[in-house]
Amino acid sequence: MDSLITFEKLTAKHLPYLYEIRFSVEENLLHPHQIQYLQRKQALEDINQGGGWICKCGEDYAGVGFGLFIPEPLIGGLFVKPEYQSMGMGSALLARVTAWMFEHGAEAIHLTTDPGSKAEGFYQHHGWDVIGRDEFGQAELVKRKEGE
Repeated sequence: MDSLITFEKLTAKHLPYLYEIRFSVEENLLHPHQIQYLQRKQALEDINQGGGWICKCGEDYAGVGFGLFIPEPLIGGLFVKPEYQSMGMGSALLARVTAWMFEHGAEAIHLTTDPGSKAEGFYQHHGWDVIGRDEFGQAELVKRKEGE
């Protein structure tokens, strides 16, 4: 990764950048059942759980990732702007989020993503297992704590 890449804990001040990054992606577009999660109040509650990071490349916020306990542990989102993909940001964000979740008691972390997407392959490359489809047809994946 470039030396100009930095990571910050995700806070309320980053909310506009979170939206900008989320809506920049070309895969895993927003599904109707996910709109509620982008409401300001809900997004701030998610941020306030403390399991999120935002990535900056120079002066540009380029990626975001956050984990949630609601109550089961899950990746609430991990997005990198298209022009910054394949630079290691997603991997670094994922490592930070999963480490935080395991440190805070998670034995297994779940997520959903569009089946057949680059994201599904990305997670599998990082040791996540596909365990099925959710009620909306999205691929469900799980990552278990090492030694579990």
